[in-house]
Amino acid sequence: MIGGSGRFLVNLESLNGVESIGNLTKHRTAPVVLKTSTGYLVRYVPVISGEALAHAYQASLVDIAKKEGLPVGNLSSQYEFIKFSTDEALKIEGIKEPKDYNDARRFEVEVMLKDVIADVGGFMYAGSAPVRRTSRIKLGYMIPALRGDEIPAQLEAQFHVRFSNKPVKGSQAIFNVEVSSALYTFSFELDEDLIAVPSTVGEKVKGEEELERQKARRVDSAIKALYSLLAGNFGGKRSRFLPSMKLMSLVVVKTDFPFIPEPGHDDSYIKTTVMRLEKAKSVLNGNVAKVYVINNEGIEVGEGATVLSSVEDLVAKLKEK
Repeated sequence: MIGGSGRFLVNLESLNGVESIGNLTKHRTAPVVLKTSTGYLVRYVPVISGEALAHAYQASLVDIAKKEGLPVGNLSSQYEFIKFSTDEALKIEGIKEPKDYNDARRFEVEVMLKDVIADVGGFMYAGSAPVRRTSRIKLGYMIPALRGDEIPAQLEAQFHVRFSNKPVKGSQAIFNVEVSSALYTFSFELDEDLIAVPSTVGEKVKGEEELERQKARRVDSAIKALYSLLAGNFGGKRSRFLPSMKLMSLVVVKTDFPFIPEPGHDDSYIKTTVMRLEKAKSVLNGNVAKVYVINNEGIEVGEGATVLSSVEDLVAKLKEK
């Protein structure tokens, strides 16, 4: 299992807009609870949804899987991650719907063989005999780091005018785009051990041997796809609002037991993660507990972590057996 937490310093981004009100394009916001010197307070802050991050991850996985010769479905090839949710989608992909619960494993395996995105990113068929595969990649909202009594984040609407040089009515169009600047923290988890492994119960069905043969390449591609997230290649409205973004710090663990690093809300999150991991390894009788760190903030790391200089180095380490 691979789990990570990190912090991005992001200035002037509009990566996750949610709606337009008149000529204003709003940034996504959400409530968070902040512990201050006077107690707990609720604040609305700019955020970037886990769905936005998941779309970027899966889009990257599409490109990588194609290069690796792995199967990608017709809809996923168009970066439309409807997957196998409806009978119409099944017709497009050439998959026969499940007859009943006992047919669920056959259906899941056929879907996984058709589309590695559905294997790693999960799917939910909502027909008469529903079949669900939980995503092996888990991503939460990016939220501003909650540090002390202050939240390092700010929203502001920027005024713009679209202009046409033709002297006709409506040649100027005023619009406003709400942008955010924040020290964002984020977390992710990739359960690579369960990639290419059916989740529905039942006897082994045709096609599982092929999944086993592809497993190593599927896992390798899933790890490579993390690069887009860790390099900041996610979100929308990038053509004219490409943010100033820097990965400030990151801790990633690779284990053979469930473990999620500390969220990056304070400067001790990496050191706390390292301390917790050693205890968890002992309590859960783990054999693998590797820690990789990128530290551009000069914060305390603790003993036992491998400090790396770049995301590229990190992905290379995660790919090692």
